[in-house]
Amino acid sequence: MIDQPSRAAHKENGNKNIRKINNNKTPIIIALVAILFIGLFTGYQLLAKKYSEEAVIKQFQSALISKDKDVLKELIVPADTRVKVNNQSLDALFSLIDNQPSLIQDIEDSLREEELGNNLFSIRMDGKHFGIFDRYVIDTLGYFITFNDPGVETTIYLNESEIGILDGSKETTEFGPFLAGNYTVKAAYKKDGKTNEDALTVTLTGTKATTEVALNIGSTEEKEEVKEKTVIKEVIREVPVSTGNSYYLLPHSSYSYLSYSDIAGFSKSELRLARNEIYARYGYIFQSDDLRAYFNSQDWYYPDSSYNGNLSSIEKHNVDFIKSYE
Repeated sequence: MIDQPSRAAHKENGNKNIRKINNNKTPIIIALVAILFIGLFTGYQLLAKKYSEEAVIKQFQSALISKDKDVLKELIVPADTRVKVNNQSLDALFSLIDNQPSLIQDIEDSLREEELGNNLFSIRMDGKHFGIFDRYVIDTLGYFITFNDPGVETTIYLNESEIGILDGSKETTEFGPFLAGNYTVKAAYKKDGKTNEDALTVTLTGTKATTEVALNIGSTEEKEEVKEKTVIKEVIREVPVSTGNSYYLLPHSSYSYLSYSDIAGFSKSELRLARNEIYARYGYIFQSDDLRAYFNSQDWYYPDSSYNGNLSSIEKHNVDFIKSYE
């Protein structure tokens, strides 16, 4: 039988052993917590770097060089959802770059500093990754092709894909918007049971937002002697003035400095609309009834009560420039 003092000594020794074990565990727990914290912090830093603006620019440049369509389809997210980024439009973009290799450097420069490069593409924030990291995407404005009425029902193809039919109901018909690139435009019509067609390459890039293609289809006997060949003449219109409710008066005023030739022929009211168009792109909510009615009629306009009126340096310059002529 163990006496009382021995039992107390035994209990004390047991408590000492427990304390010793606990004391040994404490540094281990602290070390594990530190490792976990370091791991989380390192992971956060790596992901922040992976999703950074600079990383997206480098990824975009690399994808352009390697012609990686899958990556480009993920990166290029136009604010104008009508611009399609698919295999066909990317092939057109690659063709443009193949003809102008310096474009890649120009694109990189303009992504880092809007005053540099050609402003063919821009970078913008579009949501979050995992609700934590800013998601950056590559934005671009679309380009349009306008055809005159040839007087004969004509089917228009872009890179062998039919995009529409000219039926003589309009003096001009506009197609687009398209991603920047080199496109093959083909016009085909039937006469006397025979299909006639012609094609040319149209380059969509820079500040030329609209390319006009004049179709001069032979309809007289004299032209029939020239094998009824369809003649397509490419005409570049520097500054298009939209006649519909879906496009911009000055499509390039958000990324390119304006000159007098851009606004030549604009009335006072058109200048006012063009100036406010720069703000409207951001969803500015107008107080004037006429401006509110006009921009609410535009398909691309989405009111945004959170927009604070901030503009880029190019946009500020263009606002002041237009205002000086109003």
